[in-house]
Amino acid sequence: MTNRSVILYPMPKVAAKDRDAFVESRRDEILEAAVRLWGERGFAGTSMAAVAREVGLTKGTLYLYFESKDALLDEVLRRYSLRPDVEGLLAALESRPLEEVVRLLVKATWHGLEARKDLVRLMLRELPAQIDKADRFMTQVMLPVNRLLAELLEARLPAERLAKLEPWVAGRTLMTMTVTFWASQEILGAGRHVPVSMEAATDTLAELFLNGVLGGAAS
Repeated sequence: MTNRSVILYPMPKVAAKDRDAFVESRRDEILEAAVRLWGERGFAGTSMAAVAREVGLTKGTLYLYFESKDALLDEVLRRYSLRPDVEGLLAALESRPLEEVVRLLVKATWHGLEARKDLVRLMLRELPAQIDKADRFMTQVMLPVNRLLAELLEARLPAERLAKLEPWVAGRTLMTMTVTFWASQEILGAGRHVPVSMEAATDTLAELFLNGVLGGAAS
């Protein structure tokens, strides 16, 4: 990714004290436009020139903010994926009981998916057909989150429970079942046929996971 600290961005006259904020604001506009256009046209069908036009920049100026379309995708994954939400939540709940952490994590994941519905649709459509993009998502989002959850379980579960399960698998299962159920309800349309409230869904998902991992004994 481009090192922004050594680039002078063409921009309107902006006071030096406001320049960093201006650059970040412009980058946000570019990222939002890219996600919007990718959702409409697909990743391969959206050129950098199209993204530049969407935000009123020349193509050359856009390349000063992001050196390539892949760099744009990397930043979208960094900023808009669930990874920052999960990292922040786990840090904030470090001293809380595991059962509480799991229940709050499932709810936070559900809310995060709702807030990113367009991006989720884009990923569901694009990733299966583009191995390189899927690998980016795997290495930048899924595996780091998986690692955090595995470490959480390793640190909190008693030895007798750890002897019966693989924390890496258990951690991914928590996120996978939450994301998959949400997607089936909200993206694939199951919710139109069998409506389930967010509270009922997240409580049930957390309960299923906890009972399986904790063996009926909360930690």
